[in-house]
Amino acid sequence: MNKLAQLIWKDVTGENESNRVSYIVRINAMLMCLYFIILMVVFSVYGKFPTVGTCALCLATYGLAVYLTYKDHNALALAIYSTVSIFWMMRFVIQWGWECSIQHFVFVLLLLVFVGTYASDKIKIILSIAVFCVRLVLYSWHVNFEPFEVLPYSISLLFQIINILSIFFSMVVILTIFTRDKMATEAKLSEYNKKLKRISEIDPLTKLPNRRSVISGTISNIMRGVCENGVCIAIGDIDFFKNVNDTYGHEAGDEVLKQLAVLCQEFMKDHGIAARWGGEEFLFVFNNENLDEAGVAANALLSKIRNLTVKWNDIEIKVTMTIGVADVNTFLSGSVTEADIDDRINEAVGAADKKLYMGKSDGRNKVVV
Repeated sequence: MNKLAQLIWKDVTGENESNRVSYIVRINAMLMCLYFIILMVVFSVYGKFPTVGTCALCLATYGLAVYLTYKDHNALALAIYSTVSIFWMMRFVIQWGWECSIQHFVFVLLLLVFVGTYASDKIKIILSIAVFCVRLVLYSWHVNFEPFEVLPYSISLLFQIINILSIFFSMVVILTIFTRDKMATEAKLSEYNKKLKRISEIDPLTKLPNRRSVISGTISNIMRGVCENGVCIAIGDIDFFKNVNDTYGHEAGDEVLKQLAVLCQEFMKDHGIAARWGGEEFLFVFNNENLDEAGVAANALLSKIRNLTVKWNDIEIKVTMTIGVADVNTFLSGSVTEADIDDRINEAVGAADKKLYMGKSDGRNKVVV
């Protein structure tokens, strides 16, 4: 069974070929091979040897379609599958009439038109009209002409059971492979979109959120009314960071940024969020804290930074930070939009930046509120 499964699900090798189309054509052609083997046995038992010959011809043609799927010729395999299907449907309806239920295989062809090809919508509509015409021709023949032969009831009953089962399984195979392929594609796309979202929102060096994601989240929090005590913004800049890079190298500077990011992220869990603002600057959002509370928290954060020792090879690097803190005017009257909040956040960032440079001018290593 494992070898049979491996044979059925063997991947195509062409770069531009689709496994889905190959599997659909291959498995349906295999089902039709089995179908005609069964018919050959049935009609041999009843002595219908000309029909056995027709079934053998169809069996060989469907076998060719199966073979072509392994040679990366899915379009040709599908064309052969469809042509031989139309041939024997007409052949059997003309011989035995409408009651043999062969004509219902057109629904399998209709499914193949839409899920077995990557043709344009226009081509698919044209092909579906062609399938409809086949059905119409078969029905017109049934209405205007008597069948050449009337099957005995036992053969007719067995024939219809085989046809119903074959049509059912063919349609199940087509829809199963199509939905499996579609769901797998959607899952990959969903995971890819999540990855892109993470990339767009996370700073690759420090693994902190970037300014875009933090500002967006802050706007959302304010709009949802979960910051009754206010929101404060702080900008922190590492003191003399250029000296770290010039003295120990940029890799040492990157290590300083990464270890600071871990410290800041851990500290800000109880206050809000830490983010990478750019370069050696960090952004801190104090959610549901007023300016006094944010100032106290910023000083506590600075104390932890002063005590941090960054180890780089055999070197111990000490750093400090200057932080400017400003509050966001969240208490706006009237209708407030996201654009209004965005403007207030930008104003707070600007105010915090000015306070940061006041601290830089006043000796660094301090918090300015």
